[in-house]
Amino acid sequence: MLNFPISPAEFRSAYFERAPFLCKSALPAHDFSWRKLDEILDCIEPDERGVQLFRHGLVPQSQYAREAMEFGRPRRRLDHARFYEQLRSGATLVLNRFEDHSTLAQRLCAEVARYASLQATANTYVSFGGTGTFGRHWDTHDVFAIQLLGRKRWQLFEPTFPLPLSHQTSEAAPSQASSRVAMDVVLEPGDMLYVPRGWWHLVEPFNAGSCHLSVGTYAATVRDYLMWVCSQFLSQQLPARRAFPPAADDRAALADMLHQLRDVALDAGQWRRFAAEIEMRERHHGTASLALHAGQTPLTGAARLQWTMSYTPVVEGRTLLVNGMSIPLDPGALEIVAVLRSGAALTFDALCERINTLPRDVVGASVINLARHELIAIYLDG
Repeated sequence: MLNFPISPAEFRSAYFERAPFLCKSALPAHDFSWRKLDEILDCIEPDERGVQLFRHGLVPQSQYAREAMEFGRPRRRLDHARFYEQLRSGATLVLNRFEDHSTLAQRLCAEVARYASLQATANTYVSFGGTGTFGRHWDTHDVFAIQLLGRKRWQLFEPTFPLPLSHQTSEAAPSQASSRVAMDVVLEPGDMLYVPRGWWHLVEPFNAGSCHLSVGTYAATVRDYLMWVCSQFLSQQLPARRAFPPAADDRAALADMLHQLRDVALDAGQWRRFAAEIEMRERHHGTASLALHAGQTPLTGAARLQWTMSYTPVVEGRTLLVNGMSIPLDPGALEIVAVLRSGAALTFDALCERINTLPRDVVGASVINLARHELIAIYLDG
């Protein structure tokens, strides 16, 4: 679905955490529309975290939503007259965790996650004019901004505080953005812009409808690793359990403990354990296809198959460790995993050509079984 012009390895070495990256026409075709957005808004019950309006700050929901009784139970609904007036006045609508409401957003999150080898989630930003709701600011996570509808101007400025942590927001920044623009671009429908965390940016809508998906990726940091090492190691060390400040005659034991901590932190086995714990916390989900799994619809050659995981899975013998489970794999499934886990999407026909030592029906049965365990997403529409 997304056309990345460079490989994940090239992206990591040249752009990740270093510089913005513009991908023109990254999403050449999609079926998202204003009507689909309307349908989502009709189904969402707005809450304070999921549906937000911003105009000179966060707009209280009492100014655009109302409580109503429907079939004897209280519900919250948008007050359309006041909601539309806010948008006409320059407010920006933010729909958080949009992948919970849109299959397109879910697929785009999954593709970005596999490309960046990081977990991803998405918010949608909708505006119909104004001068830019959020002003110049930076984000504390990397962003892949995908323009879905309309146009939007992005101005980027080099970071004054590179790679901020989650609590180090631009609102509390001691310095302001540079006046020198590092990138000035208008995103058209289908364009994608990668913005590393810490890069100042100003996003300005035009006097027309605009909707973009902001896919945020979240990486564990070296700080996270060191804190994890300390939590694993220090509680077992007597010098670390003593009251602070340590007595003068305890300083030598403290120095020795810190030396041991350094060796533990640099041990490759600890690195692998930390990475494995992160991976085991990630959960994956495939796509619903009742007719396919009930045997009512065949797996066609044009069906598109996509690995659902954003990292390389652990395979032990004929067992796959994923989603906190051990999943036994038959020989056909092992070959399918080997082909698809590189991240490249394939049609079922192309997969059968790659695995030409097995009958087509055997490959098909293994694909459906892997999809049942949510390791493969099957898109029957290609």
